[in-house]
Amino acid sequence: MSALVAARRAQATSGAPAENLAREAEAIHRILFGCAASEELKRRYAAALASAPDGAPRHCEWRFDAEAELEAIEFALRRKNPFNPLTQRFRVVSYLAEVEPAFFDRFVTERRQFWAGVGALVRAALRTIYLGVKGARHGLG
Repeated sequence: MSALVAARRAQATSGAPAENLAREAEAIHRILFGCAASEELKRRYAAALASAPDGAPRHCEWRFDAEAELEAIEFALRRKNPFNPLTQRFRVVSYLAEVEPAFFDRFVTERRQFWAGVGALVRAALRTIYLGVKGARHGLG
């Protein structure tokens, strides 16, 4: 699908659905990066979901609010089905943030830092265990 067709679909879904998608993008962005999403990222998120194939689910049944433990739920669902709709939405936000200049340092290391890399791997391993336990509490692990 061309970018023009995707933009037209995104405009056609403006209004309440676009607001819901903006809230989804904001919630996921806060989970992944700990800060607010830019308006441009929210627009590109809505356009990306609008350009999805017709068979793909357009609406996610998860609540995108502060009470939901979306990170743990997404982790548990990803272990069962790596292509579930919630994981796909997390990936879209991550891919869209990757091209923003503000996140350059998060995605690119300019010089070697062996011990920083080892520390990051250890933190990731501990966080994986934590999310697995937290996701199991939801009956998903």
